[in-house]
Amino acid sequence: WPTLGTLYSSAPFGGMLFAAGFAFALAPEPHLGSSRRAVLSSSAALAAAAISPVAPAFAQYGALEDKAQSYDAAVKNTDGDPALYMPYAKVVSKGSTSAKVMVSLPSPGPLSNNDYIDLIWLKTAQFDKQENAGGTNKDRVFPGLIAAAGEFKPNGSPVKGAATASASKSEPVFTARVKTGLTVYPVVHSAAGYVWEGAPITL
Repeated sequence: WPTLGTLYSSAPFGGMLFAAGFAFALAPEPHLGSSRRAVLSSSAALAAAAISPVAPAFAQYGALEDKAQSYDAAVKNTDGDPALYMPYAKVVSKGSTSAKVMVSLPSPGPLSNNDYIDLIWLKTAQFDKQENAGGTNKDRVFPGLIAAAGEFKPNGSPVKGAATASASKSEPVFTARVKTGLTVYPVVHSAAGYVWEGAPITL
């Protein structure tokens, strides 16, 4: 059987075809203007993002709870003075399905150390028994689920609270309603990066 080279050489215009193909292979890449290259690069980036979407670290939470969950992974109760940073929680009121929990800080607290608490959260110590009824893990300890979280300004007022013109500062107080039957830990994060976890309470 004839080879590809033989076909090119034996055809009447074989030499011309071979020369044209060789010239095309050596031809320089077509010039693209900077705007055209930018469009192509952007399109490629968007296509890659669509193929490989990246989910948030804790997609089951909102932004604030996600932040609290990230802080909760840090080493706790090591930096700072426990007399200033150790939070404590107590039940203010309790109903048949939920309890109002208040988290406070010592006085004086972090403000006396030129620091302030920017986030307070309540962390569950176990699975919700109602949601896991009938399962084998209903009594398993599961640290780290964020039951509630609150963010605070340097003066101790809540970020989502009403604006105030007062220049006075005070240690923040966080209140939240949590489902009864759970055990929760109060945890705080300071602007200096300290994370402190207090004693748990059962609701």
